[in-house]
Amino acid sequence: MKILGSISKALKGNAGKYITKGVGLAALGLVASDAHYIGKLQADLYASEKDAKAAGYYLNNSMYTTNMSKVEDGIRNAAYEMELDQGWRRFFNLGIGYVKGFTSMLVSHVIPFGLGLGALLAKGKSAKICAGAFGVYALGKVVKDFFGIGVPGNGLDIK
Repeated sequence: MKILGSISKALKGNAGKYITKGVGLAALGLVASDAHYIGKLQADLYASEKDAKAAGYYLNNSMYTTNMSKVEDGIRNAAYEMELDQGWRRFFNLGIGYVKGFTSMLVSHVIPFGLGLGALLAKGKSAKICAGAFGVYALGKVVKDFFGIGVPGNGLDIK
Protein backbone atom coordinates (compact mmCIF):
# COMPACT_ATOMS: atom_id res chain seq x y z
CA MET A 1 0.00 0.00 0.00
CA LYS A 2 2.90 2.32 0.68
CA ILE A 3 4.09 1.83 -2.91
CA LEU A 4 0.75 2.94 -4.37
CA GLY A 5 0.69 5.92 -2.03
CA SER A 6 4.15 7.04 -3.07
CA ILE A 7 3.31 6.62 -6.77
CA SER A 8 0.11 8.64 -6.44
CA LYS A 9 1.98 11.26 -4.42
CA ALA A 10 4.59 11.59 -7.18
CA LEU A 11 1.93 11.79 -9.89
CA LYS A 12 -0.34 14.16 -8.00
CA GLY A 13 1.05 17.42 -9.34
CA ASN A 14 2.71 16.11 -12.48
CA ALA A 15 0.10 13.75 -13.95
CA GLY A 16 -0.56 15.94 -16.99
CA LYS A 17 3.15 16.22 -17.67
CA TYR A 18 3.68 12.46 -17.49
CA ILE A 19 0.66 11.71 -19.67
CA THR A 20 1.82 14.26 -22.25
CA LYS A 21 5.33 12.82 -22.36
CA GLY A 22 3.88 9.29 -22.56
CA VAL A 23 1.74 10.27 -25.54
CA GLY A 24 4.82 11.78 -27.21
CA LEU A 25 6.85 8.62 -26.61
CA ALA A 26 4.02 6.44 -27.90
CA ALA A 27 3.69 8.53 -31.07
CA LEU A 28 7.41 8.44 -31.76
CA GLY A 29 7.52 4.71 -31.00
CA LEU A 30 4.74 3.95 -33.48
CA VAL A 31 6.34 6.07 -36.20
CA ALA A 32 9.77 4.52 -35.56
CA SER A 33 8.31 1.01 -35.67
CA ASP A 34 6.69 1.65 -39.05
CA ALA A 35 9.81 3.33 -40.38
CA HIS A 36 12.03 0.44 -39.26
CA TYR A 37 9.72 -2.12 -40.88
CA ILE A 38 9.62 -0.25 -44.20
CA GLY A 39 13.37 0.31 -43.97
CA LYS A 40 13.99 -3.44 -43.76
CA LEU A 41 11.71 -4.13 -46.72
CA GLN A 42 13.22 -1.36 -48.82
CA ALA A 43 16.76 -2.51 -47.95
CA ASP A 44 16.16 -5.98 -49.32
CA LEU A 45 14.35 -4.70 -52.41
CA TYR A 46 17.03 -2.13 -53.23
CA ALA A 47 19.93 -4.56 -52.72
CA SER A 48 18.21 -7.27 -54.77
CA GLU A 49 17.59 -4.88 -57.65
CA LYS A 50 21.22 -3.76 -57.68
CA ASP A 51 22.47 -7.37 -57.50
CA ALA A 52 20.20 -8.41 -60.37
CA LYS A 53 21.35 -5.52 -62.56
CA ALA A 54 25.02 -6.27 -61.94
CA ALA A 55 24.62 -10.03 -62.45
CA GLY A 56 22.68 -9.41 -65.66
CA TYR A 57 25.40 -7.13 -66.97
CA TYR A 58 28.23 -9.58 -66.24
CA LEU A 59 26.23 -12.55 -67.59
CA ASN A 60 25.51 -10.70 -70.81
CA ASN A 61 29.16 -9.65 -70.99
CA SER A 62 30.38 -13.22 -70.57
CA MET A 63 27.93 -14.76 -73.05
CA TYR A 64 28.38 -12.40 -75.98
CA THR A 65 31.75 -11.39 -77.35
CA THR A 66 32.82 -9.54 -80.46
CA ASN A 67 35.91 -11.64 -81.14
CA MET A 68 37.04 -15.23 -80.67
CA SER A 69 39.79 -14.56 -78.11
CA LYS A 70 40.13 -17.36 -75.56
CA VAL A 71 41.88 -15.01 -73.10
CA GLU A 72 39.12 -12.40 -73.30
CA ASP A 73 36.50 -15.12 -72.84
CA GLY A 74 38.33 -16.37 -69.73
CA ILE A 75 38.50 -12.84 -68.29
CA ARG A 76 34.79 -12.28 -68.88
CA ASN A 77 33.86 -15.63 -67.32
CA ALA A 78 36.10 -14.92 -64.31
CA ALA A 79 34.48 -11.49 -63.88
CA TYR A 80 31.01 -13.10 -63.95
CA GLU A 81 31.99 -15.73 -61.38
CA MET A 82 33.51 -13.07 -59.14
CA GLU A 83 30.30 -11.07 -59.42
CA LEU A 84 28.25 -14.05 -58.28
CA ASP A 85 30.56 -14.69 -55.30
CA GLN A 86 30.87 -11.13 -54.00
CA GLY A 87 28.87 -9.85 -51.03
CA TRP A 88 30.29 -6.41 -50.31
CA ARG A 89 28.01 -4.58 -52.76
CA ARG A 90 24.92 -6.13 -51.19
CA PHE A 91 26.14 -5.05 -47.74
CA PHE A 92 26.38 -1.41 -48.79
CA ASN A 93 23.17 -1.52 -50.83
CA LEU A 94 21.29 -2.93 -47.85
CA GLY A 95 22.38 0.10 -45.84
CA ILE A 96 21.43 2.54 -48.58
CA GLY A 97 18.03 0.87 -49.06
CA TYR A 98 17.34 0.89 -45.32
CA VAL A 99 18.08 4.60 -45.04
CA LYS A 100 15.88 5.33 -48.07
CA GLY A 101 12.97 3.31 -46.69
CA PHE A 102 13.32 4.64 -43.15
CA THR A 103 13.44 8.28 -44.20
CA SER A 104 10.62 7.89 -46.72
CA MET A 105 8.40 6.54 -43.96
CA LEU A 106 9.37 9.40 -41.64
CA VAL A 107 8.43 11.85 -44.37
CA SER A 108 5.08 10.16 -45.01
CA HIS A 109 4.35 10.16 -41.26
CA VAL A 110 5.50 13.74 -40.70
CA ILE A 111 2.32 14.82 -38.85
CA PRO A 112 2.36 12.19 -36.08
CA PHE A 113 6.17 12.46 -35.91
CA GLY A 114 6.01 16.23 -35.41
CA LEU A 115 3.16 16.04 -32.91
CA GLY A 116 4.90 13.30 -30.93
CA LEU A 117 8.14 15.25 -30.92
CA GLY A 118 6.28 18.36 -29.80
CA ALA A 119 4.52 16.49 -27.01
CA LEU A 120 7.80 14.99 -25.84
CA LEU A 121 10.12 17.99 -26.09
CA ALA A 122 7.87 21.01 -25.55
CA LYS A 123 6.84 22.22 -22.12
CA GLY A 124 3.59 23.34 -20.63
CA LYS A 125 0.61 24.21 -22.73
CA SER A 126 2.27 23.62 -26.12
CA ALA A 127 3.14 20.03 -25.12
CA LYS A 128 -0.46 19.41 -24.08
CA ILE A 129 -1.71 20.90 -27.37
CA CYS A 130 0.59 18.59 -29.35
CA ALA A 131 -0.54 15.57 -27.32
CA GLY A 132 -4.19 16.48 -27.82
CA ALA A 133 -3.67 17.06 -31.53
CA PHE A 134 -2.00 13.66 -31.81
CA GLY A 135 -5.02 12.10 -30.07
CA VAL A 136 -7.37 13.78 -32.55
CA TYR A 137 -5.16 12.67 -35.47
CA ALA A 138 -5.09 9.08 -34.18
CA LEU A 139 -8.86 9.08 -33.67
CA GLY A 140 -9.34 10.37 -37.22
CA LYS A 141 -7.12 7.60 -38.58
CA VAL A 142 -9.08 4.96 -36.67
CA VAL A 143 -12.39 6.32 -37.93
CA LYS A 144 -11.12 6.45 -41.50
CA ASP A 145 -9.07 3.24 -41.68
CA PHE A 146 -10.93 0.93 -39.30
CA PHE A 147 -14.52 2.00 -39.80
CA GLY A 148 -14.10 3.24 -43.38
CA ILE A 149 -15.95 6.49 -42.74
CA GLY A 150 -14.74 9.25 -45.02
CA VAL A 151 -13.25 6.96 -47.65
CA PRO A 152 -14.86 7.74 -51.01
CA GLY A 153 -16.72 4.97 -52.76
CA ASN A 154 -17.30 2.63 -49.80
CA GLY A 155 -20.96 3.52 -49.26
CA LEU A 156 -20.31 4.67 -45.68
CA ASP A 157 -19.90 8.36 -46.43
CA ILE A 158 -21.72 10.64 -44.07
CA LYS A 159 -23.59 13.27 -46.06
